[in-house]
Amino acid sequence: MSKRGERQRLRAVPSWLRYRLVPRWDWQRIGIATVTIAVLCLVFSGRFIPDKVTLRVGDISPREIRAHRTVRYVDVEETRRLQEMAAKQVETIYEPLPFARVDAQRSVEDAFDAIFRARSLRPAESARWLSQQLPFLSTDLVRAAIELPSSDLQRAREVVAAQVEEAMQREIRADTADLTERQRAVRAGCVQHLGRGALGRIAAAIGSQALRPNRVPDVPRTESMRERARRESPPVYRTLVAGDVVIRQGERVTEQHIEMFTALGMRNPRLHWASVLAILILVTMLVVLAALHIAHYHPRVYQQPRQLWLISVVVALSALGVKLGSSLLGLPLSGVQLGYLSVMSTTMAGMLLAVLVSPHLATLLVGMLSIQSALLMNGEMRFAAISLMSSLVGIYSVRRMHDRYDLLRAGLWIGATSLLLTWVLGWMQQETLTEMSVGAAWAVLMSVLAVGGFALFVAVLERPFGAVTHLRLLELSSPEHPLLKELMLRAPGTYAHSIMVSHLADAAAKAIGADSLLVRVGCYYHDIGKMRRPEFFIENQRLENVHDRLSPSLSALIIAAHVKDGLELADQYRLPRPIRDIIAQHHGTSLISFFYHQALAGCEMHTPVLEQQFRYAGPKPQSKEAGIVMLADAVEAASRALTRPTPARIESLVQHIIQEKIADGQLDECSLTFREVHQIQEAFCRLLVAMLHSRVEYPTSAAVTHASDDYRQTSPPPEAVVDEASDTPVAASGRVE
Repeated sequence: MSKRGERQRLRAVPSWLRYRLVPRWDWQRIGIATVTIAVLCLVFSGRFIPDKVTLRVGDISPREIRAHRTVRYVDVEETRRLQEMAAKQVETIYEPLPFARVDAQRSVEDAFDAIFRARSLRPAESARWLSQQLPFLSTDLVRAAIELPSSDLQRAREVVAAQVEEAMQREIRADTADLTERQRAVRAGCVQHLGRGALGRIAAAIGSQALRPNRVPDVPRTESMRERARRESPPVYRTLVAGDVVIRQGERVTEQHIEMFTALGMRNPRLHWASVLAILILVTMLVVLAALHIAHYHPRVYQQPRQLWLISVVVALSALGVKLGSSLLGLPLSGVQLGYLSVMSTTMAGMLLAVLVSPHLATLLVGMLSIQSALLMNGEMRFAAISLMSSLVGIYSVRRMHDRYDLLRAGLWIGATSLLLTWVLGWMQQETLTEMSVGAAWAVLMSVLAVGGFALFVAVLERPFGAVTHLRLLELSSPEHPLLKELMLRAPGTYAHSIMVSHLADAAAKAIGADSLLVRVGCYYHDIGKMRRPEFFIENQRLENVHDRLSPSLSALIIAAHVKDGLELADQYRLPRPIRDIIAQHHGTSLISFFYHQALAGCEMHTPVLEQQFRYAGPKPQSKEAGIVMLADAVEAASRALTRPTPARIESLVQHIIQEKIADGQLDECSLTFREVHQIQEAFCRLLVAMLHSRVEYPTSAAVTHASDDYRQTSPPPEAVVDEASDTPVAASGRVE
């Protein structure tokens, strides 16, 4: 079902039931955001929390610690316990459902209407139909409902309606045993009025099934009242007198000890709570705004928790960059040097996000990180400017990385940008030449570290989080890859077909601005499953067509299996997820029409069940790249069977195939627009006209020899149609060529 259909279905559901069907919060994504906020707050608050007592819960105290002053503090654990007790004493508040009684009566009427309708059907069908309509009735009750006199059923209807009406006038709460009790009462009443025979049991079953809650918990009001009870519960105070022992030597630290250390100020004697609170608010706002932006403008990223975890990890690495950098350098760094370390970490994070997630999203996040870093560096806005501009240059530099020289070029661009900004901002702040020279040296060093860290972490994070970079795709595109070498040896025709499809798909992807490298590499691997049984595919056949000896259903099953086989090989060779998606989706749910029509001619029966047996399992293409591969695959297969390939015939063929895919609904789930489909069609036509160019006519015997080499026949081939789903050209005679 499409997302639009799902939304329409949910609108038809009552609000109280929709509350249960659709969770109000996505706890997984909230957990990711919470972890991110917690890590960032811990990292950024570290500079405000000098250590004095570093003991934690579970540690063994190496010495005896006494209170140096009298202090009154809140016993948090006891206070929380009392607050929860007060909250539990608040009873649940319920709100009525106005249409529950009407719905219950309608259910009764619908049930008896179904019984009377079943009685009008043929005896062979009535019981089965009624069982489907009223699944809560047992087989013997269904048979009895059909055989009982109409007058008895009419009397039962009146009894059930009265019992349900009486029950629904009472309170039936959704989260209690009220519904069970009312159902028991309705069953008892029906049996009392109609007896314990079949009629009474039918009435009892219909009546109990029709009942439903007419009161649902008012969660917001209940929680509000319970929260009020928690607030009104007074805190529990403890007094610690000066000289009292807080913890003895060798004693294990508990939560209560931590509370006393905090009250005495011994854990952080110069803790600036206002600063920590400000950091928490700032970090929370940034994370929430980033999450809202991702949810609305990058839904594909938001729907993949692994991508969200990747963003969280990269942002955390950026925040930890200052501490990690200072530890690695082993130098006592000043504030300015720490500022350049923050530039390095932000730039590295921007490049990682651009390559592993999305350049557009990376731009937003580096802007937020730059502002936050500047605020934490005592308002040094020049570091925000350097971080932001260096990150933008880094994002632009790594957007299309094809070799290691692109990495070197990115480092040069980032270093030049940081160096220029250091001198310009130094002049603005009237720094001395020595200060600007030192800053320039640090800017260059941090640029080198940013590029080095990017190269390291992109290799570390790529596979665990299922991301795929252009460098990884370039590795997969090499003809020396074991899988491609095996494909070339075992199925050379399929290999040649994949190369031709890649040319078409690459041109189409460039025409609409899609990821042409992903499309090209996906085409290389989209038919690797044919290696399992290469002789069953036309491009690899040489002497005979093995399908002539098989039934249409078996042939279709073998043809369709190459998708499943390809996915197994992709898992075996650990191909990235985008490549596996293209393998799974490049046929969608297309019909294997040649063998379907063969089967149809044999059984002379057109049924949806038969047609479904001759369709690929899918899924349909979910991305532009997968949709392009599907169209390129079908067009290339068709072009091989095209005689006299004039530009007009090529354009007609391409248009026909694309329109068939659209009419079959194969492009419904990818984001290709009509304009993009038209651009893809034009790209296909341009390239096919160039590939299928006319040949110079050879004189006399040479022409015959050349034609024989090209077509393997002495007469012009018949007009051919193409089964796009199976990549199998089918001649007009009906034989698989």
